[in-house]
Amino acid sequence: MKRLKQIVWVLCMGLTSTLMAQQQVSGVVNDATNMPIPGVNVVIKGTSTGTATDFDGNYEIDVEKGQVLVFSYIGFKNKEITYEGQGTIDVVLEEDTAQLDEVVVIGYGSVKKSDLTGAVASIGTEQLTEQRKTDLGQAVRGTVAGVDVRRLNSKPGSPLSIRIRGNTVITNSNQANKDGQSDDVTEDLSRPLYVVDGIFMDNINLLNPADIQQMDILKDASATAIYGSRGANGVVIITTKNGIEGKTQFTYDASFGISTASNLVDTMSGDQYVDFIDDSLRAEQWAAQWLNSSTPNPSADDFYNYSINRSTEFFNNGETDNIANGRYFDWVDYITRMAMQTSHTVSMSGGQNGLVYSGSIGYLKDEGVVGNDQAYERYTSSVSLSKKINRLTIGLRAYLSYSEQESGSRELFRSAYRLPVTTDPYDDNGEILLVPDEEDPRFMNPYYEINGAWKVNQRILNVISNFYLTYEANDWLNLKTTFSPNLSTTRNGEHRGLLTKAARNDPSRTRAYYGVDWKNSYTWDNTADFNFDITDNQKLSTTLIASVYYNQLEGNNIETRNVPDFHGYYNTGAGTDIRENSSYYQKETTASFAGRLNYNINDKYLLTFTGRYDGASKLAEGNKWNFFPSAALAWRASEEPFLQKADWLSNLKLRLSYGKSGNYNTVGPYQSFAFLNEANYFFGDNLTNGNVVSGLSNSELTWEESEEVNIGLDFGMLNNRINFSLELYDKRTEGAIFSRNLLMLTGFDSAVGNFGSMKNSGVEFTLNTKNIQTDNFSWSTSLNFAKNNNEILKLDGDLDLQVFGTHSALIVGQPSDAIYSYEKVGIWQIDEAAEAAVYGAVPGEYKFKDQNNDGVLDAVNDKVVIGTTAPDWTGGMTNTFTYKNLDLSVMMYTRQGVFGHSEFHQHHDVNASETQFNKINTSYWTPDNPNAENPLPGITPKVGEYWFEDMSFVKVGNIGVGYNFPSDLLDRLNMSSARLSLDVQNPFTFTDYEGPDPETGLQNSYNMSFQTRTTLIGLKVAF
Repeated sequence: MKRLKQIVWVLCMGLTSTLMAQQQVSGVVNDATNMPIPGVNVVIKGTSTGTATDFDGNYEIDVEKGQVLVFSYIGFKNKEITYEGQGTIDVVLEEDTAQLDEVVVIGYGSVKKSDLTGAVASIGTEQLTEQRKTDLGQAVRGTVAGVDVRRLNSKPGSPLSIRIRGNTVITNSNQANKDGQSDDVTEDLSRPLYVVDGIFMDNINLLNPADIQQMDILKDASATAIYGSRGANGVVIITTKNGIEGKTQFTYDASFGISTASNLVDTMSGDQYVDFIDDSLRAEQWAAQWLNSSTPNPSADDFYNYSINRSTEFFNNGETDNIANGRYFDWVDYITRMAMQTSHTVSMSGGQNGLVYSGSIGYLKDEGVVGNDQAYERYTSSVSLSKKINRLTIGLRAYLSYSEQESGSRELFRSAYRLPVTTDPYDDNGEILLVPDEEDPRFMNPYYEINGAWKVNQRILNVISNFYLTYEANDWLNLKTTFSPNLSTTRNGEHRGLLTKAARNDPSRTRAYYGVDWKNSYTWDNTADFNFDITDNQKLSTTLIASVYYNQLEGNNIETRNVPDFHGYYNTGAGTDIRENSSYYQKETTASFAGRLNYNINDKYLLTFTGRYDGASKLAEGNKWNFFPSAALAWRASEEPFLQKADWLSNLKLRLSYGKSGNYNTVGPYQSFAFLNEANYFFGDNLTNGNVVSGLSNSELTWEESEEVNIGLDFGMLNNRINFSLELYDKRTEGAIFSRNLLMLTGFDSAVGNFGSMKNSGVEFTLNTKNIQTDNFSWSTSLNFAKNNNEILKLDGDLDLQVFGTHSALIVGQPSDAIYSYEKVGIWQIDEAAEAAVYGAVPGEYKFKDQNNDGVLDAVNDKVVIGTTAPDWTGGMTNTFTYKNLDLSVMMYTRQGVFGHSEFHQHHDVNASETQFNKINTSYWTPDNPNAENPLPGITPKVGEYWFEDMSFVKVGNIGVGYNFPSDLLDRLNMSSARLSLDVQNPFTFTDYEGPDPETGLQNSYNMSFQTRTTLIGLKVAF
């Protein structure tokens, strides 16, 4: 019994010692202004045991006496405190100057922001998700200087155009013609390179913003040179989320909202439209009398005394009854609806003992506001897993995205604007009218297309994966191999049924399209990282890279006509008229060898040297390989002793860089070869099949090279309450690839080659300020501005002008996006009738400048550059206010100086030739309104191209209100964080453009939709 008591006593003492040794400590982590910092990592040094502060900066952790607590957070200096038995440890973290310890991904590696030498912008996960945008393009818009993001189509699921520092190619395949620019972003040859977890991507719209950890944008050539041949247009590096060792955390992020059509065009009311028709009929007689030399010139009174016959415009009794009774129909309201948008993302992350993991699943549905079946759905899933075993780390990342976009009718949007308000969809008995406007039988009743008579469906499955193996050979050498395959398939289906504008109730015009595209690509990177501390004050790091890229595309397309409606696009074989049955295949490969050296002296003098040797299969034999070098210098002047005493100065860094990069996006595979096309010809009296050479080969086709100089300044003051960044750049492209016209006597109309040169130069600045910061209230502002100047320096030889398209031209000394047309100088007035007659015009018509004063308007001598589709400057501003747990943000962005052809005005301006279409509500010239900006309607234009408009705008992109739950409530709910939000997206647009949306004004209204205003309620909780 005595021995048993001794054993019990020993066990009790041991347990008591253990309980006494490990105690719980708590506290609050604040910044220098006594504001709590949420999300601070609190870890016991040398272990994986840790926690994180809640929204109010509170933490709790079990710790033993003598152990060291490490407090760390991005943008602040780490702090270590040894536990000596105290029950509470409150900590104040010191802000690291200008958040200089923030890690920035620069391609094949990462550096601290303080060590950056190039022009790089970084956007974190909070900024990407705070406005609840459905895709990454929307999240970036208006936030980064020099990054121009523009919506090309308002249908849900349509990707946005992203350009970095302007148009980088001489001729772009999506440039405007009379029918508008293409809304296919893949046709923009100036689009940047997207790298997602090491994988080259064409479409980032498939990514869920909630899955993204960070987006880094490389803008200057010194930063992009590591990507060599593919980096000339800038690089966007996207890193998906990865796990962090510690407690497993679950997050649920959801939103629900309503979208409505906004910024609707102010069209004519019924009475205004009838008056417009009357004036158009008068104008026909007005012009005829002026041009008839045998009749006296008309007076202003004569204009109103002409006898008009409305029956030539209003064909049926229904229209005349509607006019008589003032009964008009709103076709836009008829085809639009209130649409729903919802998204849900569930994610988890954690890890221990060297195993780190994370995963997520997401769902988005975004309904369109046109018709009953327009919608976009996206399903995403991601997984990340890595395991460290001694010096070896094995990991993988995989991302799966499946989306379906039902675009609905391509005609419905513009049909609603084209149908005059004097018509309606129903007859007197309430029955559907097949053709509402008998004057224009092309337009079937939109009722049928609203309900699915025209379907356009696209499904995309994309799998991104990344397998890597890292070996830490020693303290200064790290080896890594990464294999990144990407598999994607796109299925396009379209059916234009019998009762659509395309078919017009004619079975032979019904049609079905079916196409499948399959992409198989991979990137295999092998890197070696060397890190040396040469002395205590000198650090050298080097990265060596060997990389292989493979890309294979194949697919098929089928089009048949005379297809019964019930087959849709699934049974193209039911069509009796086969218009297309084709397939294709193409392949390209790129091999690369690269190196980068970073040299750091005293954390004050920073040098970066990069070189990449690329070979591309697309280029001509003997010209496939090229070397792309770069160098950058940075001086952190604020670290110099003579500036250390300046308490007001937080950061001052000067940067200078030079780099060369390449571009082969302007060349398709096999384009250096001549092709054979099938052709029929007569051999005697017999029609024979044969082949002809369809283009010239170019054995000298090689890289398009760009050299860029960038000067940068980073400045922070007043404990970084004011941060300013300035970039000045000059980029020159030599050997620019474009197709130049040839004389017909050569037998060919054009040839592709390295003929031209071009430059882009500009300025960018970013200003971030903390205007007010107290214990309970703060106000911060982020402002960015960018201006890019584009100029063609050389075409081929003595060539200084090459016209292409309807109103585009390549002109030495002018921008590559120039609009080339007649210069409008006013409207001919009655007292100018004699001068107008010289040009075959009459009073009330537009007056154009005769550039050479020869009395003739002709394209060769009188067309000039009248504007450019590229903006003069872009900018954005975000103001954020916080009061205790509440926050309010307002984001605005702008594109100024955009000038181009408006296809919408071509049909809906008062001087458009189709008087049967409804018109924009604007004033126009009449004898008693001579100062109007628009000419007299009803006169056939003498110059066919003058629907050019200024499409500048300022948009309020988002107004958001959020509430973060307090820590005491979170503790009771066993949550680590919870947030409620209310966002209104695109609430206001300020513009002089009279069309539907100035942002999409350059596009064709065919296949277009309405700008939307979306109100979203969001909830994000973490456990």
